[in-house]
Amino acid sequence: MQKFRIFVLFFIVYISCFLAQPKKNDDDIVIMNAPDGPERKNSGPVGNEGPMNDNVGKPPHDNIENDIQSESKDSIENETNDNIQNEVQNETQSEVQNDVQNETQNEAQNDMHDMYELHEMHLYSWYRGDKKAFYTKVVVFIILLIIVIANAIISRNTNKMIALYWLRTCKDIFLQQFAKLGDDKAFLLERSYHNYDFQCTGRKNCNYYFVNLNLIKRQCLWRYYLLNYFMNQHDTMYIAVSFDKLDKNVLCVYKKHQKKNIDYRFPNVYKYTKLMDKSELKKTYDIKADSSEIVNLVLSGKILNFLNTYDKYINYMCITDISLFDAENRIPEKKEDSKQIEKHNFLFLSFIIPKNPEDLRTLINFSIYMIDACHCIELSEKTRDNVKKLRSIVEKEDERRKQELRELQEKKKAKKLQEENEKLSKMSPEQQRKYEEKKQKKNMKKMKKIKIIRI
Repeated sequence: MQKFRIFVLFFIVYISCFLAQPKKNDDDIVIMNAPDGPERKNSGPVGNEGPMNDNVGKPPHDNIENDIQSESKDSIENETNDNIQNEVQNETQSEVQNDVQNETQNEAQNDMHDMYELHEMHLYSWYRGDKKAFYTKVVVFIILLIIVIANAIISRNTNKMIALYWLRTCKDIFLQQFAKLGDDKAFLLERSYHNYDFQCTGRKNCNYYFVNLNLIKRQCLWRYYLLNYFMNQHDTMYIAVSFDKLDKNVLCVYKKHQKKNIDYRFPNVYKYTKLMDKSELKKTYDIKADSSEIVNLVLSGKILNFLNTYDKYINYMCITDISLFDAENRIPEKKEDSKQIEKHNFLFLSFIIPKNPEDLRTLINFSIYMIDACHCIELSEKTRDNVKKLRSIVEKEDERRKQELRELQEKKKAKKLQEENEKLSKMSPEQQRKYEEKKQKKNMKKMKKIKIIRI
């Protein structure tokens, strides 16, 4: 309808402009004087000269009136044409504005429609055409998320209750044996949802008594509910006792299925020990020691009886006066450091936390009994000399291996430096300057990463 109206308006404008144009026969009137020559007089009218001759023959005031009338007609027609053109222009402008607005609205609607289609396409990629299945998956996901969060909260509370059960069961024993329990804030320190630390000091024959409660990761659905069917998981306590003085010995008694755990926790134990045998000990255990004397001295009496009786709770027992860890097995540059590193006298115990409080108290009492038993270990001079010789051989081998590693690193460093010099020699002075600037910036970045700690 709007297009039809515009067409009609343009047609009216065109007709009005066509009608407003002046006619050549009426408007282009030229007044000519009669020629004096005989040729003009004798000649007859040619073509349209009849009316011109008639007009010429008329008096002058008639021509003036005709001119005035024609001018007034022209002015009136021009005014009407101007008015019509203005009206048409206004209408066309309004129509154009309306068209532009309608087009913008249509474009916006089309964009919204395209966005909706894209959104539908994304949803389609998620639910693949089946909205019911898609929303079912969303509901299942939300339910699983709620289950995971609820399981984490419940598991944390469960592990906390187990830790409190351990502390309440053994607290009176620690109060009798040690002067100070825990720190100033609490007895137990929660490291994570499944890890708790406990420490006490103030007893003769030891520096400190440290316990780490490594509980099952009940907050992890995968580890707790799935892996538990394939491998047995237990709440475990790791006990470490530090001594001021301990005779030269390395003894490790562990369950056979704990071999990988021993290799992980004490990676250097194989350097200083060898497999031993004890007929009175159950066959579920393996023994590694640096001498047979330490085996016969420790694995006897109450200790041997305890290992055989409570074997279902025992993972391993390790007594050592040297470091069995790779991180601590390094060559000191100063004598003071060597003295500090050599002083590594420890008793390590690993027990499964029993559900029976009496069994738990028995395990804790055994660990405290081992403090005095380890402190009282005294080996013969012959055994000490043999242990010293064995350790000297191991240390020389370690020194040789480390020296080879140093030489290999120095060779790699020299080769890298040589390649760098060759690369620099092939560069132009400008390239060398840019390379040095780049290298200097890299070194500055490394220096910024180093934090200076002031004491």
